[in-house]
Amino acid sequence: MSQFCPEWIFAVCSATTAKEFLSSENSLNSISRKFSEGLSEKYTEIKYEEITACAEEILQFLSDLEANEEAVNYIESFIYRRMCFKSSGAERKISGMFSSELDPVKTNDYSVKNVTKVFRATIFAIRNQTVSDKPPGWTYEEVEGLDWFKNLLDKPTNILDNF
Repeated sequence: MSQFCPEWIFAVCSATTAKEFLSSENSLNSISRKFSEGLSEKYTEIKYEEITACAEEILQFLSDLEANEEAVNYIESFIYRRMCFKSSGAERKISGMFSSELDPVKTNDYSVKNVTKVFRATIFAIRNQTVSDKPPGWTYEEVEGLDWFKNLLDKPTNILDNF
């Protein structure tokens, strides 16, 4: 039985990879490996190269926008939108009585192309003020029910993976 990673989780990990790359001295590959290993424990294997490619696309788009010091804010806003809202715009409830948004899905619905398309659309919507930006001071720590996913996001990147 297939146990694929939900698209929004892959998107959050890819965006977090880009954010951590901008705000640390770790390489994209080392950050991606952390997420690849963590996600592959819960779902069908996710190669670190997929996460790296997605993070590179996000960073390239931000470079094309000349986001500069706003780049991390854009990434954080995207993470907020993906964690707290479904693609339909409805509020995401991470854990319910019988299921969780962290549960595996039956079909593989994530791809680098899809995530970067949603990232671009989200950033344009935020810039045009057609969707709300993240509340001031918001962090994923405030999101209830993240359980193991929060631990993965908090996990430090292994410095040895930089070499």
